[in-house]
Amino acid sequence: MHFDFQNLRSVIADSPIITVFRHEHPDCDAMGSQSALVTWLKENFPDKKVYALGYETCDQAPFPASDRVNDDTIAKSTAIVLDTANQDRVDDKRFKDARFLIKIDHHPNREPFGNLCLVFDQAAATCEILTAFFEQNSDLLISGKTARYLYEGLLTDTLCFRTSNTTAHTLHTASFLASFQLDIPSLNRMLFDTDLEGFRFATYLRSRVQLIDGHLAYVILRRKDLQEWHLSASSARNRIDELGHVKEFVVWAMFTQHDDGQELFDGSLRSKTVTINDIAEKYHGGGHKNASGVKNLSEADINQILQDLDARIQEEHH
Repeated sequence: MHFDFQNLRSVIADSPIITVFRHEHPDCDAMGSQSALVTWLKENFPDKKVYALGYETCDQAPFPASDRVNDDTIAKSTAIVLDTANQDRVDDKRFKDARFLIKIDHHPNREPFGNLCLVFDQAAATCEILTAFFEQNSDLLISGKTARYLYEGLLTDTLCFRTSNTTAHTLHTASFLASFQLDIPSLNRMLFDTDLEGFRFATYLRSRVQLIDGHLAYVILRRKDLQEWHLSASSARNRIDELGHVKEFVVWAMFTQHDDGQELFDGSLRSKTVTINDIAEKYHGGGHKNASGVKNLSEADINQILQDLDARIQEEHH
């Protein structure tokens, strides 16, 4: 796999202030790539001012808190947006005010943006792309902390190397990162083990699964369900992998009602082999081939998206 980073290093070298952004409802690839890049920049360019931006967080693993930065600082900065296919999903809209904008992503490049657009959609994760960039710049330091953040994003975005975009290069990346004395078993337990309450919630999710034609599984969680389990909507959707280990399920989805009083839903979509990201794009979302998100759905939208997914299964799976 070839990565041409053009003049990314020279842009970084010429930028006294760098702000790093990622998408809303962040997963470990978004948080891991952001945390890794910020750490790498601070360790190799200590004279630069480097900030991580974003309001939400991910509860699957511990990541550093976001920085609070004023508008003037962002306007003077080079902004790097990670793991985000379209501008509407960036979790702090001030990225548009930066003096120079860089997009680094692995999703299909449906919406190119920025002064420098580095999109490699054959990569399984943005953490895979950043690792390649760091490897190419081998004269600079990669710390164990940076490697850990990258490995966490890589492992989770590939669902433990089970997704169809896992390649020989993806496994090379994992091997390279593991060489930084990572405690692989401990990281796996931290990322995927659940507490007793999480175990009970997984049982509850399974009890709520509905099926269409035996191959499309979905769960709809309303506000009262989330309140009963003391979960945010994004935390609940992070458990979607609980539905992903059934042989008959070709596509599975979870929809959660907004917890801000709106009668709208956000959703996470997953598949084993069927293409779903183009369907997600029709519903205020997007992603990559086998893992996508949708947002601001009415109940009618949910019914329609389920029909679209069922039709796609019939088209591609049979």
